[in-house]
Amino acid sequence: MDPRRELSNHLSRRIYEGDPTLGWEGDPDLMLCFHAITNKWELLRHSPLRGDPDRYVVEVSGPVGQDINEEAINLMIMGLVARSTNRRGNSAEDQMEAIFKKNELAEKHRVDTAQDSTAEALAKFYTEAGKVLGVTQTNFAI
Repeated sequence: MDPRRELSNHLSRRIYEGDPTLGWEGDPDLMLCFHAITNKWELLRHSPLRGDPDRYVVEVSGPVGQDINEEAINLMIMGLVARSTNRRGNSAEDQMEAIFKKNELAEKHRVDTAQDSTAEALAKFYTEAGKVLGVTQTNFAI
């Protein structure tokens, strides 16, 4: 038997059968494949649709590079664990709530950044306008 195939079988067995040290219960429906274009190992799930019976969905991608080793498998398993809806406190609703919170924070940061940049420009404008118009004191209530 080819030693590379034996190593691949040894490493991928943890994906299919589970690895309790990483909190992974295993999933025999996953398939470990190398994607030559992206130069990454990926875990795929067969997810057929009407009209597309051969559809596969990428569940998680490994690091870039052709080497498959213990570290790459660990990273992929940890990615699966993070997305698993079978774990307590990690239901689909919990994941959606986390996404909404993350998006809200990103939007708040974007708005705050825009307001900060606008406030600075307005302050410069009012200072220059005050000089031109001879206004020495202004009170802007916020």
